[in-house]
Amino acid sequence: MNHIQTLDSIQLQDKVVLIRADLNVPIKDGKISENTRVKASLPTIEYCLEHGAKQVHILSHLGRPKGEYNSQFSLEIVSDELTKLLEQPVFFAENFDANTTEHQVVLHENIRFYPGEKQNDEAFIQQILDATKADIFVNDGFGVSHRAHASVVGFAGKIPCVAGKLVESEVEHLSPFLSDKKIAGLTVLVGGAKMETKVAVLKHFARTAENICIGGALANTFLAAKGFDVGESLYEEAEIKTAQEVLAIAEQHQTGFHMPIDVIAADEIDGKALDFPREDISGSLKIFDLGPHTVSSYKEVLEHSKTVIWNGPFGLYEKDAYRNGTEKIAQFLAQNKDLQTILGGGDTLDALKKFSIDQSEYTHVSTGGGAMLEFLEGKKLPGIEVVKK
Repeated sequence: MNHIQTLDSIQLQDKVVLIRADLNVPIKDGKISENTRVKASLPTIEYCLEHGAKQVHILSHLGRPKGEYNSQFSLEIVSDELTKLLEQPVFFAENFDANTTEHQVVLHENIRFYPGEKQNDEAFIQQILDATKADIFVNDGFGVSHRAHASVVGFAGKIPCVAGKLVESEVEHLSPFLSDKKIAGLTVLVGGAKMETKVAVLKHFARTAENICIGGALANTFLAAKGFDVGESLYEEAEIKTAQEVLAIAEQHQTGFHMPIDVIAADEIDGKALDFPREDISGSLKIFDLGPHTVSSYKEVLEHSKTVIWNGPFGLYEKDAYRNGTEKIAQFLAQNKDLQTILGGGDTLDALKKFSIDQSEYTHVSTGGGAMLEFLEGKKLPGIEVVKK
């Protein structure tokens, strides 16, 4: 395991603890529509309180405000949720001038309202330290650990920095897959649309996994790279050479690389969706999901696996006509308890919610999309580097 300093290694009694959490939750119609990330932050906050911390200050972002106040990205709604889940008051501090001395748990306003956050600005970092009087920094925001922002890396060298429970769990579950050698029984499922975010992780696992199964619009690019007509499907022509490189690495390392053999396609997104063999796609047809034969063949690969890593949905799951590929695979993994299952990526988790599949059905559900991919491809994540021993 990556050797990181954890909460257990530090004395918290009577200390002021500053936690970088990831409370970036989806909000619809003024309500939190999915609170997984808030729940995931609780073990660290509760641990600090149980071990005698005098005060806990929490930093997080929400959405992508442009370095200035924007009410739709305010974290105030999250402080209410935290109050409910912690069963104790969480004070919401609108700015770093607020008087917080009387409050044991404080959630600060969206850290990305300040331009100094993304700039990792020294004066801004000092402003946070002066306002909170923090003795210890805890990085518990795995989902932002690939960002060299002030609230992630800025406190290193100023106060002791340790990993929170969530970051510790993520590192523990993901580290075994950093091996450069073949990992027996490992199958990697990769979906989604963009090659750019997946290429490094695909090249890594083309060397070390036993099998890779591909879906989503990403699969269309690989089909095109193998010379198949993809009609008017979404694919990345500029990435065909990249796809061919990935396929060559997989072949060189005897990694099974599985692509759709049949697809669900239609002329228009709301048109009549039919199952086609991949060689029958042409003209105005657009591919939106895996076909049933592909789902069966992928399940067969999974049946012979020990561990499965999955990032990115396999079709346009938001539409009922195109949810089958993602849903059937998600259900299969949830039901197959002999498999170690590791899932990540915002869209993957959103799909589970749509299908009413509980995240606890899987071995580990990562809270990081981009961070999970960058960690697995072997990149040094700034937020992990600051908590290393």
